Amino acid sequence: MTREALEKLTYQKYGDSPTIRSYTKWKLFEENSPLKLPTEAKAGEVLVRGHVTLSGSEASFDLPNGVELTEGTLGLSQPEESRILGFHFYALKKAYRLKIRENLAEPLVIVSHLSERAFISHHLSIEVENARVPIIIYDMAEDGTKSFVVELKARNAEIELLTIGKHKSLSHYLLRASLAGKSRVKAFTVVHGGRMSHHREDYSLEGAGSELFLRGIPIGIGSAVDYLTNVLQHGEKTVSETRVHGFSYRDGWTVHRGTAKVFERARNSSSVVVSEVTIMDEGSLGVSVPMLEVDTGEIENASHSSSVRQFDEDALFYLRSRGLDREEALSLFVHGIGEALSSHLERLRSKARSSVMSLTEELL
Repeated sequence: MTREALEKLTYQKYGDSPTIRSYTKWKLFEENSPLKLPTEAKAGEVLVRGHVTLSGSEASFDLPNGVELTEGTLGLSQPEESRILGFHFYALKKAYRLKIRENLAEPLVIVSHLSERAFISHHLSIEVENARVPIIIYDMAEDGTKSFVVELKARNAEIELLTIGKHKSLSHYLLRASLAGKSRVKAFTVVHGGRMSHHREDYSLEGAGSELFLRGIPIGIGSAVDYLTNVLQHGEKTVSETRVHGFSYRDGWTVHRGTAKVFERARNSSSVVVSEVTIMDEGSLGVSVPMLEVDTGEIENASHSSSVRQFDEDALFYLRSRGLDREEALSLFVHGIGEALSSHLERLRSKARSSVMSLTEELL
């Protein structure tokens, strides 16, 4: 990606309609792009120990048995797609690739971290075939601008994926996943927005009978997060269920845009998109935009719903009547968000619970 080619790219190729407009404050990324910031940074202090640790411009690996490391990408994302991906590939120094062909008993922990004022790109590809694999991804941006792209190919695989985003500065995250064979993915995401966090997850269900269950919690507490989920169903009898509940608090800014498309050949499939945003106080913003498109008349189930609501004042009154002040009551509620998310996990339960709960403790 050359500087000249970058100049021709835009952040979004579509019109500015209420359903497909971008809510990300791209001007901030433009002001803190790799054209204006250094593209090298030292590794910072990472509190989480990972099997893969990408911090600043440095990378370290302590891989378990059954995981093979090479270099390169899977080609699921291209720089020509958008200006932010153009920036990503322009600043990218090296991409890494993992191959997994056997079951992992413990979660594979991946860390992406930046703590210096720079524009840093991290790129990791993961191939899983005929295996059961739990994965935890920590996405942390303390300073500068960080772009993290994860490419995932699954074939006849079962994957439990927990993503924890904790940001203070600018963050761009893209997960691009392809599910072939009869693959099954259970994905759980919690993102605490920073100055501006653009978090996107794309899933393509290509194999007949492949399944995706996605749960997401974007949280804007005095911060901004634009959370996008896109599901494309190509294979017959595929199942997708996306349920996102976002929260905005203390002048926070939380957006969820969720899209699901069932193609004509995806007969007898099921697709659900549920999008909710709770605004917890005055001055905060919440946006919920689910979309569902079905090209076949042979559909098992198809539904979508949206809601943006104020925090339940009755629940708040109940907690305050038990002696808690407003801040304590809302703090207890936000802690409950982490508990609700971690309770979904089975094999990851112990580690995920401690991770998510420690995250919410630090947010308040």
